[in-house]
Amino acid sequence: MPDALASFHFLRPWWLLAIPVVAGIWWLVRRHSNGGAILREGIAPHLRDALTVGRRGGGRIVPVDLLAVAMACGALAAAGPAWSRLPSPWFSETAPLVVAIEVSDSMRSNDTQPTRLDRARFKILDLIEGRTGARTALISYAGSAHIVMPPTEDAKILAPFLEGLDPSIMPSQGANAGAVLPLARQLLGDESVGGTLLFVNDGFERADLPALAEFAKAEAAPAMAALVLGTERGGVPLLPDGSIATSRGGGRLDTRIDLGALRRFESETGASLVRATVDDADVRRLMRRIESRLQQAAEDDPNVQWKDEGWWLVWPAAILTAAWFRRGWTMQW
Repeated sequence: MPDALASFHFLRPWWLLAIPVVAGIWWLVRRHSNGGAILREGIAPHLRDALTVGRRGGGRIVPVDLLAVAMACGALAAAGPAWSRLPSPWFSETAPLVVAIEVSDSMRSNDTQPTRLDRARFKILDLIEGRTGARTALISYAGSAHIVMPPTEDAKILAPFLEGLDPSIMPSQGANAGAVLPLARQLLGDESVGGTLLFVNDGFERADLPALAEFAKAEAAPAMAALVLGTERGGVPLLPDGSIATSRGGGRLDTRIDLGALRRFESETGASLVRATVDDADVRRLMRRIESRLQQAAEDDPNVQWKDEGWWLVWPAAILTAAWFRRGWTMQW
């Protein structure tokens, strides 16, 4: 509401000059009407009542009052009150989205049931189904990043590709989020300004944060968001054969969430960071952020026109004008 008030203005403000004219005419007619009442003071009451067509007093509402209000509403409508913009012709009705899912051994952790990777698949499918008709692209990354699916509006096409993602098929292990950035820019193309890059992972490597921050600050960069799965305690990352995944040094893989890296990612990039929940609250929150990015981009477009809201005032003006169809109404002034 405060934003609407700050944006409120008139598209054709010169029409507001008609309001003082209407007020002046109303005052003259009202004054003439009251003067007629003074002339009738010398007439006997029974004769005055017989000669008067419609009784009225200076304090009652008379036709000229309704006419003045209707004309004032018409002048305000013609002035074109506006407080919101029309959808930009350069943006589609739904925001384009690139989902970058981390497919690493740490995503096998069972601290989020059944595993972080399985839960990530479910969340992505829920997000896509909630954005019916919106274009969504998919990138998988670990030590390197790869395009899984270019932008598509068919959520059913993405489902089997998501199911087929597994750390064992990735060329190299790791969590190189920086490798996603050039692919995301390529997929979004000219729609980068209104688009969103969504990371679905269990955190970020501190070494990738400078590249992510530089990407976020670049001109015409898409918005960034992250859906983070897992807990601070971490879990056990189990391989398909039942063994525990190990790190590059040979020890047990540490799957604890680096909260410091998450805070730095959020503050340095200005991205929306959402922690995964057991219900769909996280998905709904992400959907609002993605669509708000499109709206902001559309509002920043200099070619976008303001929406004329003057038609709202046509209704009260029409209702007031309808009173003129009453019998004898126009004869009273």
